[in-house]
Amino acid sequence: MRMFFVVFVLFIVAATLASAAVNTVYYGKSPRIDVDLASQDPDPVEPGKIVEVSFKLDNKGELANDVVFEIIPEYPFSILPGESAVKNIGTLGTAQDTVRSVFVKYKLKVDQNAVDGNQELKIRYKSSDSESWITIDNTTIKVQSKEAILSVEKFAAVPESVAPGSKTRLAVSLRNHANSLLKDIKVTLDLGKSSDEETPFAPVGSTNEKVIPFIDAQATSALEFNLIADPDAKSKVYKVPLKLQYSDILNKNYSKTLTLALVVGVEPDISVYVDTTSVYTAGSTGDISVKIVNKGLSDLKFLNVKLDKSEKYKVLSPYEVYIGNIDSDDYETADFKLSIEKTRDKKLLLPVAIEYKDANNQDYTKNVNLELTLYTKSEAKKLGLTEGNGTSWVFAAVILLAAGFFAYRLWKKRRK
Repeated sequence: MRMFFVVFVLFIVAATLASAAVNTVYYGKSPRIDVDLASQDPDPVEPGKIVEVSFKLDNKGELANDVVFEIIPEYPFSILPGESAVKNIGTLGTAQDTVRSVFVKYKLKVDQNAVDGNQELKIRYKSSDSESWITIDNTTIKVQSKEAILSVEKFAAVPESVAPGSKTRLAVSLRNHANSLLKDIKVTLDLGKSSDEETPFAPVGSTNEKVIPFIDAQATSALEFNLIADPDAKSKVYKVPLKLQYSDILNKNYSKTLTLALVVGVEPDISVYVDTTSVYTAGSTGDISVKIVNKGLSDLKFLNVKLDKSEKYKVLSPYEVYIGNIDSDDYETADFKLSIEKTRDKKLLLPVAIEYKDANNQDYTKNVNLELTLYTKSEAKKLGLTEGNGTSWVFAAVILLAAGFFAYRLWKKRRK
């Protein structure tokens, strides 16, 4: 039994020595060159720029003679003019030598349209001790645009101008200007306070945040927000911040805030009519007052009233009256002095043009024909619109005074 144990131990020792002898022979008779990317400058490199790369060749085996190193330039890399892709290294020492490593440098041009990310660079080497080229895999150069730009290409609200209390659909189109995809895109519409004022919008049917998994290089992506305007919102343009957060393929994070404009407004609604008049009969002169009522939700600005000329009347006052602003649910009047020509017409049309702007400075013009009813003198007097002129009473009084005067003189003469 003891003899068996000794034999077993000797067998193990012999096997170990044999294995060591084999490894020594293998590495002692063959070169073993490790190739590593030692440096990249700049790191990362932008598309369209030049990058300097340095490779370290380290011989960990037997002597390597006539070593040749080569870069195989493929898109997106190219060798600069005047520089060779092949480098003659010469002899690399053994693992026991101190001189067994060498650095090889290249300057490469990166294509302008190179995609951001880790781009593979093909390299290989050979020596006189080997029969063929040995290719080194998984060597990459980091390419990255200076900034991965994601922008709002366009946006549109439908309807463009939303009335207070009404809904609108905001469509936003995003464009990826980078040469690689952008991912984890979060779009947030900031509906809180902006520029020291409360934004009068709220999301409907979803939140104010949208997420897009990715957008391909040079591609676009669309998204929508459904919003409702506050019923008490004032008609004006509101600035709404839009926040973009995203990452590139190298996991660099970006964040930016842009500004969109949303318009609250509604088409004005006004009424125009004759408020008061002192002109009731043809051939008379008097004043008329034109009333303008703002029945809409939007305030009016720079309102001007113009009465057109006509052969049926003369305007004895200015043809135009500037009023200015009329708030919602309010009114103003414009007064004109007219002299009506003699006519048998029962109706007189007064063509009036109302020019104004809404709260968002949109121009409007409203043309109306105001109707003025004309009466005969007797009709106007009967209706109490005019008073009698007193001519017959004056005439009668004069006759009576004259008759009395002559009667008095005749009586006085008879007495004498």
